[in-house]
Amino acid sequence: MRPALETDGLGVRYRRSWALRDCSLSIPAGRVVALVGPNGAGKTTLMHAVVGMLKPTCGSVVVHGEAAFVAQDRPLSERFTVAEMLTFGRQVNSGFDDGAARDRLGRLGVPLDRKVGVLSGGQRAQVAITLAMARRTDLLMLDEPLANLDPLARHDVMRSIMVDQPVRAGGNRP
Repeated sequence: MRPALETDGLGVRYRRSWALRDCSLSIPAGRVVALVGPNGAGKTTLMHAVVGMLKPTCGSVVVHGEAAFVAQDRPLSERFTVAEMLTFGRQVNSGFDDGAARDRLGRLGVPLDRKVGVLSGGQRAQVAITLAMARRTDLLMLDEPLANLDPLARHDVMRSIMVDQPVRAGGNRP
């Protein structure tokens, strides 16, 4: 089975300093992987290069399939209702699984008629992650979208992600 993500000698340089240098990795499909390191180690830079938000200075990135990315600040429109966010997701992403997204948020108790701006931090994180998961991509990358949540809320969000992994073609979970 081919990996979900491969990098070889990947580097990103900002003027005179390297944000990421000589990064080579292979992430197997169907695995949960955590990038651990101190602030400034290049974790976010790596993710931005993988999803095309940054152009690498050197090296290569290969994503086998499609990637979804949830940033730390979870960019959601606070004036939209959750249902409006789902409508937006469906309109801009072909293959968006609206039914699965609504089902997931319903099981999590996230009200679809409530504005995103009045949701709790955990609920906002769940909406952002649900939008990414509903795209049914091959690679889901989370850049600390749970950083500002209490430990119990973080655990609940991570548990819900593991339970709700999308089923791929052929009926296999990634």
